[in-house]
Amino acid sequence: MKVRVQGLRELDQALAGLKLSTARNVGRRSLREALEPMAEAARQNVAQDRTGELRESIGITSGRPKGKGYRRVNRIEVHMGPGQQPQGIQEEFGNRKQTPRPFMRPAWDAEKEAALDAVKASLAAGIDVAAKRAARKALKTKGAS
Repeated sequence: MKVRVQGLRELDQALAGLKLSTARNVGRRSLREALEPMAEAARQNVAQDRTGELRESIGITSGRPKGKGYRRVNRIEVHMGPGQQPQGIQEEFGNRKQTPRPFMRPAWDAEKEAALDAVKASLAAGIDVAAKRAARKALKTKGAS
């Protein structure tokens, strides 16, 4: 599922004013913090199995997903969901032998608004801290010259 968020132009401009690696770190940290409640909701929604592997595999990563046809489109990208557990797809969508028992979609529906608000707040705070740190560092190096 892809989601396009609009209305964050000021935060995007502020991120662009930071060093690229700093902007990525601030963005990833903000997204991870915002997605954690959604991941926890998905863990609570997933059907209990014998091993608990599916529940334990639900996490947040900024790593590149495996698979053909994947192309990174943004400079800041974070993924939330079950790991490489094939039963994740079977649980969510079902198959001819099993009815669907969705756990990701209900988590998304319940947490999407709160996640967006958390991203906005966390990004604003992270950008502010990073900008102040960069200004202090610039003053320090300017004073040393």
